[in-house]
Amino acid sequence: MIKLYGASVIGTSHLTTETPCHDAHAYRILSDDLGYVACVSDGMGSASNAELGSSTASLFIVDFLKEKLHPGLTDDEVILLIKEGYVQVNHLLEETAELHELNVRDLNATLLVYISIKDRQFFGQVGDCTAIGKSGDTYKVLVPQQRGEYANATFSICNMESIENGLYEKCDGFYPMVALMSDGVESISVSAKDSTVSSLFFDPFFKVFSHQNYNQAEVQKSLERFLQSERINKKTDDDKTLLFIQVSDE
Repeated sequence: MIKLYGASVIGTSHLTTETPCHDAHAYRILSDDLGYVACVSDGMGSASNAELGSSTASLFIVDFLKEKLHPGLTDDEVILLIKEGYVQVNHLLEETAELHELNVRDLNATLLVYISIKDRQFFGQVGDCTAIGKSGDTYKVLVPQQRGEYANATFSICNMESIENGLYEKCDGFYPMVALMSDGVESISVSAKDSTVSSLFFDPFFKVFSHQNYNQAEVQKSLERFLQSERINKKTDDDKTLLFIQVSDE
């Protein structure tokens, strides 16, 4: 059984400048409960229509991959498929920019994709979103942020060079619990010093899955309230996205 819930909420800095939430997320469950495709995208603050870029990319990539994924694909074929999905996202954003009479850079966004299919997991990463996994009581960063040569280096799905230099890999194992997040959440839940994942932060969210009255819609509303709370806004003024996924034998 696959359970998941997530939320993308606007940061206080965007409320102050009256700009929309630039974060987006999306997910699809594969047929016959074989697995899932999930993603998080963070529109860049310097892009005038970043929210259009992140939402367009998110919805497209999960549908593209769900349609083409099947258990018979080899590891290399899945990785090539993820790369192809990113290339197709880039083409779509160029078309979207032209349709709206914009420069494609006006849609600049990052994109993290995570795939679980049977007993294998894969990811694609262009930018600074993050994925962590939990197996038993152990947490691990599964997908790190991309780091450039310089601190202000940016990686955008609107740039083919960024896509060519993206990270496309198979995970080192199977993680029944996974969380995807934008950098607004990563900054307060994963140590910048040694990439240690905060179990105090994530444990309550994963425990929700085991509650006998688990309800996705209600949990998502609770997550939204948490991400919009004064406690969190004191720690980060950025937009925030969190997406939690559990695969179980129930």
